[in-house]
Amino acid sequence: MRRFKLLLLFLFLPGMVSAGALDWQLLKSTHFFIYYKNAPQNTVSDLAQAAESCYNNVTDELGFNRFNFWTWDNRAKIYLFDNQQDYRKDTAAAEWSAGQAIVASKVIKTFVTARGFLDNILPHELAHIIFREMVGFNNPAVPLWLQEGVATYQQKDIFQAQVKTKLVQSMEEDDFIPLSDLSRFEGLGSENKSRAEIFYLESYSLVKYLISEFGRERFVFFCQSLRDNANLTVALSRAYSFSGLADFEAGWKAYILR
Repeated sequence: MRRFKLLLLFLFLPGMVSAGALDWQLLKSTHFFIYYKNAPQNTVSDLAQAAESCYNNVTDELGFNRFNFWTWDNRAKIYLFDNQQDYRKDTAAAEWSAGQAIVASKVIKTFVTARGFLDNILPHELAHIIFREMVGFNNPAVPLWLQEGVATYQQKDIFQAQVKTKLVQSMEEDDFIPLSDLSRFEGLGSENKSRAEIFYLESYSLVKYLISEFGRERFVFFCQSLRDNANLTVALSRAYSFSGLADFEAGWKAYILR
């Protein structure tokens, strides 16, 4: 079944399409409209293949592959600028930025020479979009740790090798961030990189705990309950029978230490 999901349908259109103030060429894949100007066709094809692979990985690993997302006119849009200057002019992004997502609009923007985009930024941002589409873009019950945990879960190469060692160390050094503080963490854009790193590691670990210990079907049910009831405690109780957030946190910490 998975082999058929990985088959990609690419269509290069010979004309130009209007997208805002710029004229873009268009490549269509199964789940994406990819807009580009002068990028080589092999670069655009590589981007389309990577995007489809990421889409399949996210939906499979999170258990969302039963849902019919992003087909026909509902496909996500990726804008591939020719260079960083054009990208920054359009997005007002920082100099270090290699990609940007507008989650509610299912739009991702990047440029041809962006470092780390295909391996890290693309799967991270696609996971954000797919997850928010599942639970609701304006759902106030979705905590920050769950949003970022789902996204970082797609970056296993970065987080998996160091998560246990660093989180156990943070517990021993009393630098561990309590679950209640994870939901309102405000340090992602600060200069305290070590604190932000702990936040991302914990968020990744929470999602990994829910999926690896209880399975993807329960995680899907948890997300559906979160979408339908807009209440985190209720969703956790229904999907996992936790008596409350304290019980959930205790089980998660035991999982880290095991």
